[in-house]
Amino acid sequence: MSLNLEDAVVKNLERGYLCSESVIKGAAEYLGMPWEHLPAIATGLGGGIGGTAGVCGALTGAVLALGLATGRNAPDQDFYACAGLVQELVDRFRERFASTDCVDVLGLDLRTDEGRIQAMAKGLPNLPCKECCLFVARYIAENTSPSR
Repeated sequence: MSLNLEDAVVKNLERGYLCSESVIKGAAEYLGMPWEHLPAIATGLGGGIGGTAGVCGALTGAVLALGLATGRNAPDQDFYACAGLVQELVDRFRERFASTDCVDVLGLDLRTDEGRIQAMAKGLPNLPCKECCLFVARYIAENTSPSR
């Protein structure tokens, strides 16, 4: 497990990045693949895919990160190297948090004014988002190798 990756993800959260952005940005740096546009790629995943309360942004950000680390760049490359890790992560995440949906993990519905107000008042680092981000960061660190 890499405390540097976990620290980077939490630092990103504290700086105001969404959970999905925090995970992909931290993982890309950990993997030696920093790119200034990576948080933007993950923005639409925050709040359970665009604030719809669907699949957790930390989880979807981690799926992107696993793709960076183990994904294919050509059709003839192995799909299952990445897919197997994603399937295992989703299963472990569901086991740990009882759901993969943001609304269930947060206990707040970000589609409502009340849910958004409560979430903003608490701040992402103080919501279950931090625990979710740390969980996926540990999984990424345990199952990938930094390029540096």
